[in-house]
Amino acid sequence: MSHRSLIAGLILAASAACAQDSDGIWAETLLDDEAFFRLATCGAPPGRACTSDAPRWGKSVLTLAFRSGVTDLPAGFQIRIDRAITAALAEINGAGAGITIRRRDAGPADITISPTDLPEGTDMAKVPGSEASGILGVGFATLWWDETKTITRAEILISTAISQADLPSVMLEEITQSLGFLHDIDGPAYEGVSILSQTSNATTTIEGQDAALLRWHYPPKD
Repeated sequence: MSHRSLIAGLILAASAACAQDSDGIWAETLLDDEAFFRLATCGAPPGRACTSDAPRWGKSVLTLAFRSGVTDLPAGFQIRIDRAITAALAEINGAGAGITIRRRDAGPADITISPTDLPEGTDMAKVPGSEASGILGVGFATLWWDETKTITRAEILISTAISQADLPSVMLEEITQSLGFLHDIDGPAYEGVSILSQTSNATTTIEGQDAALLRWHYPPKD
């Protein structure tokens, strides 16, 4: 998408950090399903080998919470965030995959969304208390996983400066990527087609190859 986001995996058992910058992988044209899935999950450019193993959650029901009180919110921001989260979860949960995300009002959650007033372009490695490195955009996701590549938690930052027009797409992308899809796709062929498009915030639904990707990574239960 037009924003930059970073997904960082912290290998807990080894006490080492492994970061994956989500600059897009180029695709000249629309890909077949297998090539699209491999690009999104293991970073394989079309016709080439994977660059990493794909992390995934080890359970079928996840919780998600919005952490308010972190910073002052612009007027109406909470309402727009709530609507964007509700719409994103409806899209993801409606894709027919074997994973469901349920929102909770408070308390610990598998996926936490927090507002940030840090300016776009902030180097996260220089932010006190930050466990990720990378350049902050209007959306920024961090994943933690263990030595088996099982995701243990995810945190998403959403800039309070994000435009009302971009918020639905950015929210859907960040939550989708928190399921283990580390790699954006670059090139005009996927603009307005996939939520993983690096250069467009036009997609606000999960359908076509995006829905198939969810079902492939998290097969439906019989």
